Amino acid sequence: MDIALLGVGSLGEAVLAGLLESGMPPSQIWATTLPAERAGLLADRYRVEVGTDNTSAVNEADLVIVTVGTDAVVPLLTEIAPDLEEDAIVVSLVSGVPLAVLSSLLPESAVVVRGMTSIAARARQAATALAAPEGTDLTEVEDLFDRLGVTVTVDESLMDLVTAVAGAGHASLLQLADALTGAAVDGGMEAEAARVLVDQVLLGACLNLQVAHEPPAALLERVATAGGPTHVALETLRIGRVSETIAAAVEAAAERGHELAEG
Repeated sequence: MDIALLGVGSLGEAVLAGLLESGMPPSQIWATTLPAERAGLLADRYRVEVGTDNTSAVNEADLVIVTVGTDAVVPLLTEIAPDLEEDAIVVSLVSGVPLAVLSSLLPESAVVVRGMTSIAARARQAATALAAPEGTDLTEVEDLFDRLGVTVTVDESLMDLVTAVAGAGHASLLQLADALTGAAVDGGMEAEAARVLVDQVLLGACLNLQVAHEPPAALLERVATAGGPTHVALETLRIGRVSETIAAAVEAAAERGHELAEG
């Protein structure tokens, strides 16, 4: 399968790096980005074809992944539509642009998919959600994104919520990591030691959550001995209404996604 990866910014580069790390041959990927200087840097870094011409990139591509910003998706799809291969699969990773809009800009023969993933694709640990019109065979798309982590399919009506949970979740963990690292440094630890400790603590917690097959609340009960340091820390978080704040962040992100979809 030949892939065109259009508009390679931070997310696109993470997808590119993850696909190559998964063993996909560089000869099967053609990427685009701006300006030309960045294209040259990416070509040197990843040893793949990287240019600035989107139409050339999609000319023989079986699957096209779009990673541009929301404002750029309409002109980009309009640009590439005449040059798409018949029955090409077009996966948009652009937030807030519904399938109806994507489909209206592309040939009827194109298979249109809406997706959400994250920069964790670089480490092949991304959670990807896909939505497509009823009856669409997503086997090839799922196989591709499974290279980057785990993949789920959802109804499009849930994409704003999924994007919010995944986006807010990723950002919240990074903010938690930053706060924990800062607290450790303020307490006297060396910055590098603090970073290594916090990185492993979060990784360990996430891996434990995966293998335990239990709700997070059940795991919390076991790690927090009454009256102990962890119990006191959790009480402090409860008083600070951290759970409510995270829920509000997800709600706000989902609402913003809905606003983008409404135009």
